Amino acid sequence: MITRRPIICSILSALLIASCSVLGPDTPRRIVRIKTLADVSFRARNPRWADEARGLIEAASDYYEREFDIRLVTQGVSAWPEKERIPSTPDLLARLQKEFSGQSKNQDYDLVVAFTAEGVSRILMAGRPRVDRIGDCKQGLANYVVVPITKVFHYRGPNAEPEFDVIALIHELGHVFGAEHVNDRESLMHEDFGYRTEFDAKNRSVILKNRACRFAK
Repeated sequence: MITRRPIICSILSALLIASCSVLGPDTPRRIVRIKTLADVSFRARNPRWADEARGLIEAASDYYEREFDIRLVTQGVSAWPEKERIPSTPDLLARLQKEFSGQSKNQDYDLVVAFTAEGVSRILMAGRPRVDRIGDCKQGLANYVVVPITKVFHYRGPNAEPEFDVIALIHELGHVFGAEHVNDRESLMHEDFGYRTEFDAKNRSVILKNRACRFAK
């Protein structure tokens, strides 16, 4: 008679083996070059805003390297917009797409990430656009991400437990690689993701499938 525990262990072992086979020793690391922007509200609350922005990208990179062998590299941090405050996340995303359109995009970066510290309610904004598209291999990966940050962040090294704002960035980057919202409340891709740090199996598979896709033009 096979007990429940061995069955569960067998399933987990199979999943682990499958995961290892997807990202084997010969799988090249994906490097994603990021142009990082900090809006007026983000800069106003921390004189070392550029270091904070780099730290957020680095913390998200630690997660994506560990889980998907995707390395996020900051190509520079800039003040944008220079003076105007844009409290609406969708409006900020629209402006981002307009001012950093495909025509102005150069070969120095793959993705634009803009941080804002405007008082955006996480609950009221659930489901509102913070990326320009859900990435896939046919149309390309997303190009633009807006991430509201709730408090000043200090990078604490690759082994630190991810804080809420880092999880929010990880969530939005999941959309870049094709992950979509799910009803699974244990998943990082639930709209109200809280402090969850794990992708559901379906979205994990999607990210692994799309990790080498080109970015949209």
